[in-house]
Amino acid sequence: MTNYKPAPWERNARLVFGLFLFTPVVFFIIFYIWPVIETIRLSFQSWDGLSPRRVDVGLRNYQVLLASPRFYHSLLNNVRWLVFYVLMPTGVGLGLALLVNSLSRGQGFFKLIYFLPYTLPPVAVAAIWRWLYEPSAGLLTRTLNEVGLGFLARNWIGEADTVTYSLMAAGLWWSVGFSFIVFFAGLRNLPLECLEAARIDGASAWQTFTKVTFPLLWPSTAIALGMSAVDAMRLFDIVWAMTGGGPAYASDVLATQMYDTAFGRLKMGEASAVSVAMLVISAVVIMPFIIYMARQVERAENDH
Repeated sequence: MTNYKPAPWERNARLVFGLFLFTPVVFFIIFYIWPVIETIRLSFQSWDGLSPRRVDVGLRNYQVLLASPRFYHSLLNNVRWLVFYVLMPTGVGLGLALLVNSLSRGQGFFKLIYFLPYTLPPVAVAAIWRWLYEPSAGLLTRTLNEVGLGFLARNWIGEADTVTYSLMAAGLWWSVGFSFIVFFAGLRNLPLECLEAARIDGASAWQTFTKVTFPLLWPSTAIALGMSAVDAMRLFDIVWAMTGGGPAYASDVLATQMYDTAFGRLKMGEASAVSVAMLVISAVVIMPFIIYMARQVERAENDH
């Protein structure tokens, strides 16, 4: 029996396949794994980001973090954003998708209108909404004055009791397009025979939605909820561009606290501790949620 020798083209193909597999692994290690390891190591050190020397301080950065009221306030704001992003953009996006899907004409126009804000960079969204919220000549203030409700006008992003909710309105306007397009795509791919069977059985519109449409949309729901949860924990751009975490840290989230600590105060060790805390919290909160949603999707697919 003779040993099989691969042809030259087969050896070249294996080499190409190996390079295609090896290259992303190297990039993943260099640009993700190594920075995470360095961040964890830096969280046990004191460094101003400029001097060549780092000083090991043990758990001091974490002790400072856990003793800081700002950290707990930022964490609470992240929790608020998490609840908001899971409920509002997902719910509004689903409602808009159902509405547009029911139209016989103009679907393309409304898809463009609802999805267009999501294509804008968050910094551009922040600029638009800063103009809307401008306390003296902003569109919102002028509109309230025109309709006789000027007494409701205020410095929307300059007051501690309104700033977070004002930012959430901007976040909703920007992010709802993603949930909308995900749900709309899911609605367009529903099996028509299931919907027709529900209509033949005399099911009302609400019964059709709760018993047929929504269960079949579980894959789309999982995507929308999962991305919303991730966006809530990594939130930075809109908050920093609109308020910088102010006023008086009222709108601070963990990412803005980390950035301010690192580049505003040059305390890289403490900022790394915030970053590690974000990583742990995200792993504890987000990953079980995503795993649960994945199991729900698998169960729904097996049922149908």
